[in-house]
Amino acid sequence: MAGDILDEAPVHRRYHALNEHRRSFVEDMQLYRDALLFLPAFSFRRNTAVSLRALYSLEDFNHGPWPIFFHPTYLASLVEFWRERGITSLRLSTGITMASLALELCNNAHLYGFWPFGTHPYTGQKLNNHYYDNRRVNKRMHAMPAEFKALLNLHNKGVVHLQECTN
Repeated sequence: MAGDILDEAPVHRRYHALNEHRRSFVEDMQLYRDALLFLPAFSFRRNTAVSLRALYSLEDFNHGPWPIFFHPTYLASLVEFWRERGITSLRLSTGITMASLALELCNNAHLYGFWPFGTHPYTGQKLNNHYYDNRRVNKRMHAMPAEFKALLNLHNKGVVHLQECTN
């Protein structure tokens, strides 16, 4: 799964929301070949147009991963599910959304990178919240500690396996 490629940072900044630079986007997506590319078309209105441009770009150039849209009803039920478990943020992170999908599709879910704090617990090394940049998470938008607590609860019940990142 190609994760949150259409979250605010990479596609809006690097590819100018696909208003231009479509070919470079498609060329970069070739790396993912037959993976699923989940597009947040219905998570927020501002994501609909760029998600459709990503779909059309991949279709036009006939390359890259398979675009998938989350159904709005699914997104609403996911928000409700996690809200009942203490996550009351404005928006679920892409990580918790993908973890949810893994729980639905896989027999075993091993999760990496959900440590919600700015430093590694053993080494004191500074940690990033995103794999693609060094920006801090928007605490008004995401509730990373609450997400971690909910996942830790599932880990303690044996539902998921939280793993430490070694790099």
